[in-house]
Amino acid sequence: MYNVIEPALRMSSNEAAERYPDYYILVRMDSMSPSDDMGTILYIGDDRRELFSLIMKLEDPTNCGVSEGINLQRSLGGVVVGA
Repeated sequence: MYNVIEPALRMSSNEAAERYPDYYILVRMDSMSPSDDMGTILYIGDDRRELFSLIMKLEDPTNCGVSEGINLQRSLGGVVVGA
């Protein structure tokens, strides 16, 4: 299930993850530059696959992606040592 964000909000990826901690977030980034993490939040939802399929239904899917709320972010943690 997803919800439209009306009016669409502009914020950074970190701000969106904090504002919607338990949701996946469909965001249209301003640019694909790694140093620019500002974008427009279009939808939030509880299913990542559903939001990915929604991207393909948009009129302009360029620069769109799905990010995770802070409570959904996973980390392997620890240190990996190779031989």
